[in-house]
Amino acid sequence: MKNESDPITDDEWLLRRVHTMWFKNERVPIISLRAFEPRIDGRDPDINGISLYREECLNSAEEILSIVAEDKRPDQGIVRLPVRAFLELQLGVQSKPDARIKGHVLIPGLNANDYAAAKGIFTSVLLSLATMASQDQNIVLWPRSLR
Repeated sequence: MKNESDPITDDEWLLRRVHTMWFKNERVPIISLRAFEPRIDGRDPDINGISLYREECLNSAEEILSIVAEDKRPDQGIVRLPVRAFLELQLGVQSKPDARIKGHVLIPGLNANDYAAAKGIFTSVLLSLATMASQDQNIVLWPRSLR
């Protein structure tokens, strides 16, 4: 297990919590592009980028669900993507420690301000991430409500 203060390397994997509404079994990709959109409104907009977690800093992927209210956990899944993918898409990966869960990172290239200003230019990037996340080996945890 890595310490979250260790440098992020391009051979690592990142985990993203995905709500059940973004799992679309009847479509390809299975994971909706919307799972990677920055929140631009409401509580906690993704001003500095979307959140993910370094897989190697966690004991298990389920740790990510510990910050979700217990009654909402059945509606949450977890997907994984390689750091390399974010770097190749020129989105960046930045460590942003969070006292609740180890290994928290931000993807500064997917931030609320840039996304709100020009959503259309992000379509191919979001499609690329959704397609990778939809591969069987990258769906780490299906939402319990879909099992």
